[in-house]
Amino acid sequence: MRSVLAFAAVCALAVSGVAAQQSVDELIAKNLEAKGGAAKLAAVQSIKQVSQFSMSGMAATMTVYAKRPNRVRQEVRIADKTVISAFDGVTTWIVNPMVGSDRPIAVTGPQAEILREQGDFDGPLVDYKTKGYTVALVGSETLGERKVNHLTVTSPSKQVVHLYLDASTNLEAKRSTEAESLKLEQELGDYRPVQGVMIPFHIRLLVNGVPQSEMKVQSVEFNVAMDDAMFRMPKGH
Repeated sequence: MRSVLAFAAVCALAVSGVAAQQSVDELIAKNLEAKGGAAKLAAVQSIKQVSQFSMSGMAATMTVYAKRPNRVRQEVRIADKTVISAFDGVTTWIVNPMVGSDRPIAVTGPQAEILREQGDFDGPLVDYKTKGYTVALVGSETLGERKVNHLTVTSPSKQVVHLYLDASTNLEAKRSTEAESLKLEQELGDYRPVQGVMIPFHIRLLVNGVPQSEMKVQSVEFNVAMDDAMFRMPKGH
């Protein structure tokens, strides 16, 4: 009898694991459809996004350039200085005049991992198995007044991102990750269609639970011509 019960328990665990994976894949499918569908998303080859936000009481402008398959460049203009961080598919680098240097330097560690994963043009959920990501469903939760489905996304480098999908719209309501001693959270809202693709036009950033800035997207352009050289670290440094 015990052996029968044990066998039944093993079968139940196996079935529950399959059901959980099916649920994860169903949620991801709904999320991609809510964003505009696989065909529209695949048609986007590059993105230029300009946003306004404040940091430490100072107004700032962020311009993000992204290009398939994994190139990204972020420029943050504060007063008369521009902080640049980029990934060319191989090297992650930064120029930070806010610390008194205009010299580009290669970046390693958690900061580099976060920027590399931002370079994943489609995000971690698209073809996540092929990319080596693991996605698990934590469960249904409440975020403010909204019901959300909480997913954990673990990258091949073991970086864990928590994604919270709005249960009614299936779009991302929040992203959370940890780098060293910092917990970084992004609250996403005000989704608007851009050529049939849903884009969040309002992003609230929290660090260790403390609000740091609110970003308002000013413009989004798809399929802008971008030279690969703009993503590479300048030579001679």
